[in-house]
Amino acid sequence: MDVFMEQVVAKEPTSRDKMLGIWLKISAFAFAFGLILASIAFFPYIAPLALFVGFLAVWFAFKLEKKLTIEYEYAFTNGELDVDKITAKSKRKRLCSVHLGTIKAFGKWNDDMEVEADATMVIASDNSGKLDEYYIDFNYKDYGETTLFISPNAQLLDMMVPFLPREIRREFEKTYKSPTGIGADKE
Repeated sequence: MDVFMEQVVAKEPTSRDKMLGIWLKISAFAFAFGLILASIAFFPYIAPLALFVGFLAVWFAFKLEKKLTIEYEYAFTNGELDVDKITAKSKRKRLCSVHLGTIKAFGKWNDDMEVEADATMVIASDNSGKLDEYYIDFNYKDYGETTLFISPNAQLLDMMVPFLPREIRREFEKTYKSPTGIGADKE
């Protein structure tokens, strides 16, 4: 029987993202307003062109601000976890794929932990603290030693547990209590 599940996690915008969005809008409106005023004051015959360019500047600012909206999709199929980044609900990029049977470590992340110095970090979590953040250490063909950060819900986590290597699964099951009771079966 095939096991399949998808989960989409929206990244919570940081204060930097929010400020960048505000800055984009304000600067676009200021540019448009200044361009239109200057064209009316000094070159009234190009005012329609200035109005059009100002409108385009504002439109592009709103378009760029939408690109700050990021979601991560976890697609889990028979032990294979694919993580995609979705920008502005339209552009998709594969971040990584990992077969859970080949991972080196898996667990719940806490702030006291550290990532290996030479490991590549792939952050695909919600960034809000609403969902627990988990890490997966593995060797990825494109990045080498990699630490993946995800925020799976309880159902996805329960589906993943049986596909973990035996030692990692036993260690994880000592601390993880499944709220759904589906996947954390003991051998």
